[in-house]
This record gives sequence, C-alpha cells and structure tokens, in this order.
Amino acid sequence: MTSEDSNDYRRELAAARRAVEGLPRDGSPATLDACWEVCCGDVLIAEENLAAQDRVWENAALARELLSMATYLEGYDSMLDGLRSALARMADALYDHPRLKLSLLEFELQVIYRLEALCDGESSLSDSVQEQIEFLRRNIARADRGEWTRIEPSGNLKRDPIEWSAGYERVIDEADEKACALVADRPRTMGFCFAWWHAKAEVLRADYGLEWRSPALMNPGVRFD
Repeated sequence: MTSEDSNDYRRELAAARRAVEGLPRDGSPATLDACWEVCCGDVLIAEENLAAQDRVWENAALARELLSMATYLEGYDSMLDGLRSALARMADALYDHPRLKLSLLEFELQVIYRLEALCDGESSLSDSVQEQIEFLRRNIARADRGEWTRIEPSGNLKRDPIEWSAGYERVIDEADEKACALVADRPRTMGFCFAWWHAKAEVLRADYGLEWRSPALMNPGVRFD
C-alpha cells in the first residue's frame, strides 16, 4: 500500500466522521451508510498501521470508535454480516490491548449469535471466537491477581507478562508514540527492532514506572533482526 493510499483512507475517514455528525440514529439508509463508512475507515487504517508497523498507537482509538458505531448498527439485521467481519478484522489488528480486544470479540460473538438466529442454524465461527474470549479472560484475570507465572503464551515467542496488566494497557499507546518519536530518524533496516525495543523500555521506565522486558530479553536463544 502506498502513502497515497494511506492518505486517501485518512481523508475518507475524516469525511465519514463529518458526515455522521448530527445525523439522527433513526435507522434510515443514510444514517446506516454513514456509520458504516466510519467503521470501514477505522478497520482499513488499523490494518494499514499494523502492516507498516507505524502509528499502531492509533488502533485502540479506532477500535473504540468502531465499537461505538457497532452498538448502533447491531440493531439492524442488514448490517450484521459486514459488522461481524469488521469486528474480527479490528481484533486481529489490535495488540497490547487485551481488555479492549476482549470487548471486540464479545461483541463479535453477540453478532454471530444474531446471524445464527436469523439463519436458524449454527456456525463454526462462534466456537473459534469463544475460545479466544476464554483465553483472554483467563489471562486478564491472572494478570489482575498478579499471577504472572500462570499467564499462558499466545504464540511461540515469550512476551513479558506485564503486557497483560491494566496499567500497561492504559499507557502503552502514549508510550509507543513517544518511543516512535525517539527512533524516527533511524532507518528501518536490520537491527531496527533493538533500537525500538530500547526506546520503548526507556519510555515505560522513565515516564510510567513500568519495567518492561523486550522479546529479545524474554527469548535469549532467539535471533532477531
């Protein structure tokens, strides 16, 4: 995706936000279409941020905006299929926010149940989403109790369990934006990840009192580039 595409998405989302302002939530086609345009813009920009590993700190705000629109759109059967896809894609684009991701998946499951009721049947989608929800709930509960050693990994690489804490989730977007500014002049070539992780750890320690260990520290036998 080119920077021109990115700018187009951002302009379109800004226009969609302006279009939805002041519209009565009356179920009219104009209102539904306007709200849906905001949802689409939120998802496209979040996915773009994640793919480019740039401005990822925006994704939580985009997810919250999507949820606010979804709460309204979910009341209309014609919007359910697209809404389910948008919620799933946003959940996939969201990192470092287990509680917010849980909200997205819980809403997606609600939409799936609505779709199943309309089709008078069941799908395998609900089982997969329910598994993700249960995984998030378990780890969030363990983090809230300070049971760091009981937190289950979500992949092959170990990550610092502090990433499951409410304190980390609350400040990580601001911290990431600050860390990104510190390495803005470094070329994103081999070894960039180490500079990024160092900047992130320093910001979290100095500005928020959080000791965070990078993937390199958590996985000493793994080579990163």
